[in-house]
Amino acid sequence: MRRPLQTPSRQQGITLLVVMVMLVVIGLVSVSAMRRAANADLVANNSRLEQLAKQAAEAGLRYCEAQLIDPAKTLVVQAANPTTPAWNTFSNWQSGGKATTIPEAYLKSTDKAMALPRQLPQCMAEYSPLGNNVIIVTARGFSPDYTARNNGETQSGSVIWLQSIVSLQS
Repeated sequence: MRRPLQTPSRQQGITLLVVMVMLVVIGLVSVSAMRRAANADLVANNSRLEQLAKQAAEAGLRYCEAQLIDPAKTLVVQAANPTTPAWNTFSNWQSGGKATTIPEAYLKSTDKAMALPRQLPQCMAEYSPLGNNVIIVTARGFSPDYTARNNGETQSGSVIWLQSIVSLQS
């Protein structure tokens, strides 16, 4: 008896297609995971820089408040202006303005571990329109990566503004 001849079946190549699709999916998932990891690092670094700017602003606030109660103070307290407070005028914070730049020696003496930013913190004190025994103290601190444009606007980095109200009793 003769056997019928079997015709060889033609391969469809479906395995190759499935493997290629799987490789593309695995590649996309890998890229997504790497991107999420990189974003997490950026968020953590930005948070760290913001905290450093906040610490610098707090040091500036402490400096001005300490100057207010020091009998040999060098801090000039600005007059009250009910319409536009001195701290709210940007030109007062530029060089030659009314703001006081915190001395580097003060920052080093308060926290020896603190890394000094390129731009030292600034503070300003002004009498409140409520009366001359109430003083508004404003400070701003900068992150180590802070840079400014020629007009003083922030180009990169963080700037933190803090304010306190000090009541001086006679």
